[in-house]
Amino acid sequence: MLLVNTRISKGIRILHGWYIHPISCEMSIKDFFTKLVNKKLSSECNIAVTSSEKIERVELSETPTSIAIQVSINCNIIELTRNIGIHLHYRLKSDDTEATQVQSNGFTILMQNAHKFQLHLPTFPQSEKVNRKQKLRNDIVDWIHSHGSGWPTKLCADTQGKEFIVSLTETIWYIDMHDHKKLEERNYHIPKLFLEFFSRANPESYKQSRKPFDANELNLHCQALAPYVTLSWILRENFNWLRDVLDDFIIVISNYIIFLQHKRDITAKNHASEIPIRTIDQATTIKVYKKNIWITPIDKNKYYHLEQSLIDLLPWKPVDIEEYLLTDPM
Repeated sequence: MLLVNTRISKGIRILHGWYIHPISCEMSIKDFFTKLVNKKLSSECNIAVTSSEKIERVELSETPTSIAIQVSINCNIIELTRNIGIHLHYRLKSDDTEATQVQSNGFTILMQNAHKFQLHLPTFPQSEKVNRKQKLRNDIVDWIHSHGSGWPTKLCADTQGKEFIVSLTETIWYIDMHDHKKLEERNYHIPKLFLEFFSRANPESYKQSRKPFDANELNLHCQALAPYVTLSWILRENFNWLRDVLDDFIIVISNYIIFLQHKRDITAKNHASEIPIRTIDQATTIKVYKKNIWITPIDKNKYYHLEQSLIDLLPWKPVDIEEYLLTDPM
């Protein structure tokens, strides 16, 4: 008995997978299809296809995966299977409804993929009057967006993303308020990627002077920022530009904290020491400068401007008195 391995599909749907059926007698490809779907060949197969379905084309191949040859539905099935191959694929004509459904499904897949790869940014409440710190925070959000980065979901952006933005803003603001140039002066170099966010804090606008760094306060900011370099969202490809630089920034801060702590320990040790840093003779020495017999008009005018500057100067503003110092005090 001759056999044929048959498959029936309609569009992208497989209605009848590869299944071997017997060829009972001489017949055409079309007649074989009619008998097959009417269960006259293999009654045990429940093929959900009616004989009214229109055959778009028929393909025959030597193996299920080899190149198929299109054949006419009027050809003799026995002759074809003997000469070409026993793998027979009926491709049925798709109706308009199915074509629309396929198109709709394709559009749905595209929308799902677009949603899948859509990145989200954290949102913050906005006020009409934005202060410098709020502007810094908003600029950091725009900065992340400009690098094509974001968080995979809106929820993630408004939780982990928002927490990261706030932590980074607070750290940068604290360093800037206490003068980030002090780090540079001591060879603790902030990564260039972050430099655009410094030199924005101006304590004088708050009627304050720049306070010295506090190792404990800076350490709190560092500890708040450090965990973000290992979170799953920053390990994504779209944050490759930030991950290592952020890690470098945290290391710089950490090293500066060690410097501040070491400096604080030395100061505490000196204060606790019973041995004075300066000898009694050094502490009680009085240096007598050249006797001032007469104030010249030039000096009088010169120091008058200094006197007026000190009178009018706000308490937190520094003043440079180097030009008023004597070049040779002796």
